[in-house]
Amino acid sequence: MTILSVRDLEKTFGSIVAARDITLDVPAEQTVGIIGANGAGKTTFINMITGHLKPSKGTIRLEDRDITGWPSRAITRLGISRSFQMAQIFPSLTVFENMCAAAAASGLDGALMRVLAPLRSPATIEQANAALERFHIAPYRGTLASALP
Repeated sequence: MTILSVRDLEKTFGSIVAARDITLDVPAEQTVGIIGANGAGKTTFINMITGHLKPSKGTIRLEDRDITGWPSRAITRLGISRSFQMAQIFPSLTVFENMCAAAAASGLDGALMRVLAPLRSPATIEQANAALERFHIAPYRGTLASALP
């Protein structure tokens, strides 16, 4: 079963072609790496499939759903997301508190609701603990984020 299917994807910025003719099928349960030279279009491709950039041409399908041009938040809710090279943390909070903040922000709709979300609800605590275990950082749960390398 194909989980992600990309056909003839292209992104242009005026006369600049940032990515062209990308066709790819990713089967379920497979991990895929993207390798290429600087300027080859790797980040542009990732930004298109995660909704941070709208393709100029082509289609992106997640399972049986066409997600081409969808907003990034809608695509994230379907399970596709990306991380940015610049870490966005709260240095004065512990690792656990940062994980709670991330869990609270990811589970609610609307900016106001995210601001008002409790950092330590049963759901955010459960998600934070699961993330700490998954990424093998539970021993650092009480460490201030600013103290991490």
